[in-house]
Amino acid sequence: MAKAPAPQPATELFSESLQLSLKQREVLDALQAFPQGAGSAELAATLGMHVNTARGHLDELVARGAVRVSSLPAEGRGRPSFIFQVRVPDNRAVADEYVSLVEVLASMVADTDSATPENLSLAHDIGRKWSRRMAQSAVPAQTVADVLPQLLVRLRDMGFDPVLTPPQSPEDGHQVALHSCPFITGDSLPTPFICAVHEGFLQETVGETMAATSGRVSLTLLPFSGEGACVVEVDSDAEKAS
Repeated sequence: MAKAPAPQPATELFSESLQLSLKQREVLDALQAFPQGAGSAELAATLGMHVNTARGHLDELVARGAVRVSSLPAEGRGRPSFIFQVRVPDNRAVADEYVSLVEVLASMVADTDSATPENLSLAHDIGRKWSRRMAQSAVPAQTVADVLPQLLVRLRDMGFDPVLTPPQSPEDGHQVALHSCPFITGDSLPTPFICAVHEGFLQETVGETMAATSGRVSLTLLPFSGEGACVVEVDSDAEKAS
């Protein structure tokens, strides 16, 4: 017996993946105000446009997979009515829910509020394995200039809003300020364990090894050390020795 196909990845329903036009986004945003769905006439009234125009945009959204359409039983001899419902998830809700899941899972393996060497070592190992699972491990870089571009792109894609601060002198390392954090939800800050997981992830991403190998780039995450930011220090043993 053939195995039934699995559901599609939720990321395929993100509006960024669907590449919607500005008008399509406007219609989609308006439809999201109707949790139970809405008909084309109801949505047209909300948007202040002709019903045929609204229906055209809705059909485009259905074709792109952003909206689901279903029919209601016809009343009398009239044609059945169609209800349109948004399929695109709320990115904020998705992020908050999975951050909560990460925190629960972390609490099952360690005291996440305790920054003991054992806990931090475990967190680093988890972060490194996470990086390898995401296929983000890099070939060890010889200079900071080699690693900074990929590091900044990765941090930006993950939602950390990185800003690079060049060194003030040749002896100083580079610093990257992280002005946002996907592990922060509301007033809840990530625990030292979660920050260490992130540090391990980034270390594996830039190709740092636990051994002090000459020429390797080293990375250190300093949580909450900037003005409304965390700081990543990036150094190279080779550059320090030169």
